[in-house]
Amino acid sequence: MAPTNQRTKNAIKWSAIEKYSVQALQFVISIILARLLGPSDYGLIAMVLVVVNLFSIINETGLGASLLQKLDRDELDFSSVFISNIILGIILYLIVFFSSPFISIFFNQPELTILIRVVGTTLIINSFLVVQRTKLLIDLDFKTQALASLPALIISGTLAILAALKGLGVWALVIQITISALINLILIWFLVKWHPKLNFSLKRIRPLFQFAYKLVLARFINTIFNQVYTAIIGKAFTASQLGFYNRANNLKNISSNNITGVIQRVSTPMLCEAQKSNAQMKDVLMKFIGSTALLVFPLLFGVFILAKPLIIILLTEKWLQAYPILQMLCPVGILFVINTFNMNVFNATGNTGMALKNEVWKKIIAICIIIISLHYGFKALIASQIIIAFIELFFNTYYTKKQIGLTLWLQLWSLKGVLSASLIMALIVFFITSFIQNELIKLVVGFFVGVISYGVLCWVFNVKYFRNYFNLYIERIIIHFKS
Repeated sequence: MAPTNQRTKNAIKWSAIEKYSVQALQFVISIILARLLGPSDYGLIAMVLVVVNLFSIINETGLGASLLQKLDRDELDFSSVFISNIILGIILYLIVFFSSPFISIFFNQPELTILIRVVGTTLIINSFLVVQRTKLLIDLDFKTQALASLPALIISGTLAILAALKGLGVWALVIQITISALINLILIWFLVKWHPKLNFSLKRIRPLFQFAYKLVLARFINTIFNQVYTAIIGKAFTASQLGFYNRANNLKNISSNNITGVIQRVSTPMLCEAQKSNAQMKDVLMKFIGSTALLVFPLLFGVFILAKPLIIILLTEKWLQAYPILQMLCPVGILFVINTFNMNVFNATGNTGMALKNEVWKKIIAICIIIISLHYGFKALIASQIIIAFIELFFNTYYTKKQIGLTLWLQLWSLKGVLSASLIMALIVFFITSFIQNELIKLVVGFFVGVISYGVLCWVFNVKYFRNYFNLYIERIIIHFKS
C-alpha cells in the first residue's frame, strides 16, 4: 500500500477530478436547462427530491458507513450488507410509491404523484451500489468513480436537454436523475471487480446495524432539516419561489458543499484510520479544514459581491429574484466547511449515540427558529439559515472537543489568515466593480480582480498552506514543460 501522504494526495487528486469534472459538466447542463425551463419546473422537482433524498439516506448511509468504520471487515460482511441493502431499497420504494398521492395533496400539486413514483425508482437502483461505493471509498479509489460518473452525466444530461427542447418541462429533470442513476449502476458494476457471493449472516448484520441505526437517525434528522426549507417553501409559498431558492441554493452548493465534498470524502477514511490517536485526528481534521477553506472562503465572498451579475449572465433576468437569496446563503456555505468536517469525527470515533444526541438538540432549536422566522415572510425564512448554521457550529465543535480535545477557538484561529484575505479581497472587488455598469464586464473584471488580489494577499499574509500549494503547483508546471 502506498504511504499515507501519497495515498492522500492521489485520493484528493482523483476525488477532485471526479467531483470537479462532474460538477463542471453538471453546472453547464444546469445552466442550459435553467434557460430552457422555468422556476416552477425546478420547484416541482425540488418537492420530489424532498421525499426521495430523505429515504435514500436510510439505505445509502447506514450499513455502508458501518463497513467503512469496521476495520476487520471481510467478504461475509460485504455480502450480508449487499443483500440487506437491496431488500431495504425495495421496501423504501414501496413506501414512497404508496405515500406519493398524500404527498401531492400536501403540496397541492397533483402531478407530484407520478413524478415521485418515477424518481423514486432510484432508491432501488442505488441500493445495488452501496457496497461497491463503500469498497471504492475504503480503497480511496475515486478514479473508478470518475469513469462511471462522467459518462452517466453526459448521456443523462444530453437526454434532459433534448427533452427540454421538446417542451417536456419538469420531465426533462426527471429523465436526467433516473437515467444518470441507471447508467452509473451499469458502469460501476462493470468497473468494480467485486461481486456479491450471496452469502448472508444475520450475526454479522446485527453489530453493523448497532453502529448504523444511530448514525442513520442522526443523518435522517439532519436531512429532514435540510429539506424542511424546501418543504415549507413549497407548502407556504409558490412553486416559482421554491424554484428561485432551489437555483440559488444550487449555486451556493457548487461554491461550497461540492468543493467541501471532494475533500470530505477523503477525510472520512483518513480519520477512521487515525481513530486510535486523538492527536493524529486533530492534525488530520485541521489540515482538511484549512485546505478546504483556502478554496471555499474566497469563492463565497466573491459570489456574495457578484451575485447579481452572476445570476443575470448565467441564468438570464427571469431568475433575477434568486440573487438576494444567493447572498443570504453564502455565510451558510462558509460555516458548512467547518461543520461538515467536525461531523466526520463522529464516524471516525464510532460515537453514533453522541451524534444522534447532537442532531436532536440542534434540530429542536432550529425548528423553533424556523417557526418564528416563518411569521416574517419568505426572506426571513431564508435568512434564518445563517442563525442555524452558527448554532450548528457551536454544537458540532463542542462534541469535537469532547471526543478529541479540539476546540472551536483553535479551529477559528487557524482560519484567521484565509478569512482576512477573503474579506479584504471582497472589499476590493466591491469597490472596483461599483464603477462598472455592464453586468458581463462587472462579472469578468470582478473575477480576475478577486483571483489576483486574493493570491497577493495570501502570499503577503503568509496564509497557512497557500505558499506550499502555490510552490508545488509552480514546480509541477516547470516539470511538465521540461518533460
